[in-house]
Amino acid sequence: MIVTDTKRRKRPVWLWILCGIVMLMQLAMFGYVGYNQYRVVDKKDWTIRTSLSDYPLAKAEPVEGIYLGGYVLQNPAIEFSMKTFNERTGRPHASFFKYVGYGQPFPAKWVEQVKSIGAVPHIAFEPNGGLDEVLDDVYLQGFADEAGKAGVPIFMRFASEMNGTWTAYSGDPQKYMEKWKLVQGIFKERAPNIVMVWAVLLVPEETIESFYPGDDYVDWVGVNIYSVKYHNDSRLHSSDFEDPLDLLNFVYNRFSRTKPIMVSEYGATHYSVTDEKTDLAFAADKISRFYRELPDKYPRVKAVFYFDVNNTAEYNADRRINDYSVTTEKDVLSAYSGTITGPKYLSKVEPHSIQGTKTEQLFTYRGLIYSKGDEVYADQTYFTRTLGLRLEQDGAAVKVSKGEQSVQVRSGKKRIWAGYHYMNYLPRYRSMVMLPLKRTLEPLGYKVGVTGLDVTVKEAAGDSGSAP
Repeated sequence: MIVTDTKRRKRPVWLWILCGIVMLMQLAMFGYVGYNQYRVVDKKDWTIRTSLSDYPLAKAEPVEGIYLGGYVLQNPAIEFSMKTFNERTGRPHASFFKYVGYGQPFPAKWVEQVKSIGAVPHIAFEPNGGLDEVLDDVYLQGFADEAGKAGVPIFMRFASEMNGTWTAYSGDPQKYMEKWKLVQGIFKERAPNIVMVWAVLLVPEETIESFYPGDDYVDWVGVNIYSVKYHNDSRLHSSDFEDPLDLLNFVYNRFSRTKPIMVSEYGATHYSVTDEKTDLAFAADKISRFYRELPDKYPRVKAVFYFDVNNTAEYNADRRINDYSVTTEKDVLSAYSGTITGPKYLSKVEPHSIQGTKTEQLFTYRGLIYSKGDEVYADQTYFTRTLGLRLEQDGAAVKVSKGEQSVQVRSGKKRIWAGYHYMNYLPRYRSMVMLPLKRTLEPLGYKVGVTGLDVTVKEAAGDSGSAP
């Protein structure tokens, strides 16, 4: 007789967990493929160009062109000298910046040094003790009074990179905006030459808008961007594929319709302790790409500051990862010098008194654009923010209005890659509500022309374009 053990064999818990993980991965892959097929669109280097009149210039804003700026105060290789920086790069720079901790005295001596080489100061004013130290008191009033004596515009970048978690003034948007308005009000009253620059780091994007004090309290909007080969000092987090232009798009599209944009810090690494390798070509390529394309594709960028620092030799151990210096390596310096020679890069800053002067401006829109067949589509924010049109949505149907004119079109929800990875591994996609450019704008009197990856949108004669 054959005896059979009918008792069911128990499988280990870890095996069930492993099976569950595999099933979830398969479902996720199935969903991702479907998502890619039906909703994700290809990212290409599209640019929409729109000229609008009656734009009021901000304080010290040039009608066109980009102020060249730099940071040299942590570069012993050039003896921290602005003059040497200008000589090596082959161009006088319009502005240089300095970090000043809140509570420190106004850097009057340094301001005079900046003025002596024909440039204007840019101060990164940082409340590193937290927002509670920012008060309407003798210190802040005295700082403003000293700034008011400078006799030149001063870019005042107060409490920048608040959108992250690494500063002492992050985490509380409401308090941040209250303190910003306090500081702005004191400078406005006591130092009208101050140009208030509200600046963020390019990521995280999700928190940026919650810290914005409003157009009435901000003169310029800034963003800090760095081109690195790895994030978080980890070889697993490769980022050498990132295009620095893509990293600018979110801030540029969101704020450039009403404010001039400043790239308040930019640097490209040519040595990283992460892989212990020198890569001059990486820095040269990123710098060339960024500075070469800014004037044409981002005409609302009106200032850019290069961060000429070897962070691997700095006092802050947490930052000893990348060498961004541009004046110490011939190939990197050549790339920088070769792209700043054109007339669109400016060596002199306009007086702050030009504020409010009405002028025609070229506006561009980037990143949230794709084509299908003969039609080019753009996210709804182009229509509302750039053109100031009104949208009323009823499901997929959208009524787009300009004055008394209106047209109804169908919208589509799509996603497009932002150009970098989210949480270091996953591609970061932006969600869009897309509208067809020609079918939306031509019935409203606009002319839409497409040449390659360039789209030109022109208003009908007599229209001036209102700010959103």
